Amino acid sequence: MRLSEVPEGFRRCPVTGLLCHIPTQNIIVANFVMALISLAIGGLAAVFVGLSRSSIILLDDPKAYYMWLTAHGMNMLIFWILWFEVALLYFTATILLNTPLYSLRLGWLAFAVMLLGQAMIEVLIFTGRASVLFTAYPPLKAHPLFYVGYLLFAVGVLIAVAVFFLTLYKAKSEGRFKGSIPLATFGAAVAAIIALTVLFHGAAILLYMLAYVLGYLKTVNVMLVRWYFWGFGHSAQYVNVVAMVTVWYALLALATGGVAERFVNEKYARFAFVLYTIFVVPGIGHHILVDPGFSVPLKQASGSVGSHFLSVPSMLHALALLGGVEAFLRATGHTGLLGWILKIPWRNPGFAGLITSMLLFGIGGIIAQPQTTLQPNLMFHNTLWVPAHFHLTVVGGTTLAFMTISYYIVPLLTLRRLWSPRLALAQIYISFIGLLIMGFAMMWLGWLGAPRRTLVLENLVRPEWWLPMSILTIGVLLWLLGGALYLAIMVATVLLSPRTEDPSELTGGLVVKAEVLPDAKPSKKGSLVIVFILLFVILLALYFFSFIRLTGMPEIW
Repeated sequence: MRLSEVPEGFRRCPVTGLLCHIPTQNIIVANFVMALISLAIGGLAAVFVGLSRSSIILLDDPKAYYMWLTAHGMNMLIFWILWFEVALLYFTATILLNTPLYSLRLGWLAFAVMLLGQAMIEVLIFTGRASVLFTAYPPLKAHPLFYVGYLLFAVGVLIAVAVFFLTLYKAKSEGRFKGSIPLATFGAAVAAIIALTVLFHGAAILLYMLAYVLGYLKTVNVMLVRWYFWGFGHSAQYVNVVAMVTVWYALLALATGGVAERFVNEKYARFAFVLYTIFVVPGIGHHILVDPGFSVPLKQASGSVGSHFLSVPSMLHALALLGGVEAFLRATGHTGLLGWILKIPWRNPGFAGLITSMLLFGIGGIIAQPQTTLQPNLMFHNTLWVPAHFHLTVVGGTTLAFMTISYYIVPLLTLRRLWSPRLALAQIYISFIGLLIMGFAMMWLGWLGAPRRTLVLENLVRPEWWLPMSILTIGVLLWLLGGALYLAIMVATVLLSPRTEDPSELTGGLVVKAEVLPDAKPSKKGSLVIVFILLFVILLALYFFSFIRLTGMPEIW
């Protein structure tokens, strides 16, 4: 087929030259819209949760607080991310491979089932019948339809994952692409494989809990619930991690018009992706390190050794991506061991989102490591240190990366230029600063023993908590501003921005123009030094101080 030929039902992207199946595009956009709606609901809940844990203490009614906390966890950790990831799966399986979705009917069926499941859960949460938090540990019980809705949403995701793999098979059998699938599609496939283990654990525990709340089981094994829940909950976060890393590679390519991707070692990156599938299930045990119902060998093997192994692929990707950025900049003429850092195009949204997302995820990953060792875990497990970790990784890493890639994909899908690249850049930095402040304030509060999950009323606040709680207020407000600005940019782009097929207008302000020197000798030594500092200096220092502090704790610790 000649480049100028466009099959019926398709259009050719004016920027990438890829074929886009229009009915499939509609499904991708529908999933993306649901992701935005979920983010808006979760963001509204964040107002009440974040400010109630700050120096403002917005809510003093526990029932209202735990309702909003459940809504926040479900919409941010489940709905927003999974809707976006389904859209990402479809995008990487179809548009990157010049093929339609395997079955539009199955695609819309997955959408309808997910929508029904989410609607049931939202109604039950906001009517006060499912305030069981994200973890939903027994003896807490929600209305039976909460578990039914959860299962329906999971079934919808399962259908979407099946459609993704069937689309890959169809594209290969029809010769839609030659050689290996693109790196972004490969990363999405790894995320989908991990998602299958997530759905298995989730279905098992939801069915078990449904039988309990319906009265078919008189008692439940709490340890079994916790183990299977984290087989679902923690593994699901590594679906997010793999999707996030996939987006990072895509951002590096999109922000440079495809120039920088040549400096990424794809074989190395694919190997690092595969490692996630090997280590994700054995590494869930750090969530049960403090639970007495599990044997010490199991907790040490899974919670410590398994969790440390799970950090390996993330470090490999950090080297690959940061090394790709360094090699690209060196190839365009910048020298010095670390001087190239100053030459990063900080005013480009793609680079800004990539580097800030990586930095936040890296900090969140570092402060997670003491939680994987029993002794420090005793100090941190049920404190705000843990929310600091997952806000930096899931929000700072995954959500900020997803927001940034939206600024590139939405214009290509809708043929509407981004409403304001300058506002997009501002949104990225406002969100980054807000999340950084939030993360450090939560770490500080966790270090001082402030509990997680629990609403702490003013008369229960310890004097030394007020300062970090005040700092947390600033971080929360900045992050809420960044989230609101993102939603506003997306709505303005889709509804107000003019349509265009001019490639320069669609990518205006989004792509760095750089010329690779013919005699350039790219090096990645600086990236190796940075990763070494992060791993061996900061991480070991954190362990060192944690153990010193432990010696001063009462014996009960």
